[in-house]
Amino acid sequence: MREKGTAGKTGTGIKGFTMAVLLMVIAGLSYYTYLNNKATTEKESAKMSETQQLLEYNFVDAYPKTVRETVKLHCKYLKNAYNEAFTEDELFTVNKQIRQMFDDELLEYNPQEQQLQGLKDEIARYKENKQKFIGYKVAESSQIKYNTRNDKEYAKIRVTITLQVGTTNQTADEEYILRKDEEGRWKILGWQAENNQTIRAKGETD
Repeated sequence: MREKGTAGKTGTGIKGFTMAVLLMVIAGLSYYTYLNNKATTEKESAKMSETQQLLEYNFVDAYPKTVRETVKLHCKYLKNAYNEAFTEDELFTVNKQIRQMFDDELLEYNPQEQQLQGLKDEIARYKENKQKFIGYKVAESSQIKYNTRNDKEYAKIRVTITLQVGTTNQTADEEYILRKDEEGRWKILGWQAENNQTIRAKGETD
């Protein structure tokens, strides 16, 4: 009778130990899943926050203070737009936001509806050509060229754009021209591509 009792206790102990191990494994898997989902959610939230920030950017209170900051913000809008980060409805707001960085002369030359259609056409062209706007590099402040004409201050700055087209990366230089308005804000007067383009296979470096 005593031996049977001892065997019964041992069997109960093994079952209890096995159940505890299983619970620990389940808890560990649950925590791993939680961390994985949390990381994914945070990554998506970070991506959403940039587009939302651009849509709600307050140009009245936080207009870029320098030539370089103005151009960087303009490039950020274009990068997100060309990579289809905005919905069709949001593009109307994006276009209005971009126009707040334009000089009056450029605004007059590009009516709002015409500019919006041009933006949509460019996005469609990127999609058709399977292009992706990878990044941009704005020249340093020391490389900006300033001059004054008719009591107006002007600035020129170069930006290197990197695009991914198929299996190759392409870089091209663009020159921005800005003019300071009566309130001291640097406004974009125009920009144009320079005849300086480099094509590399993905992963290739200098």
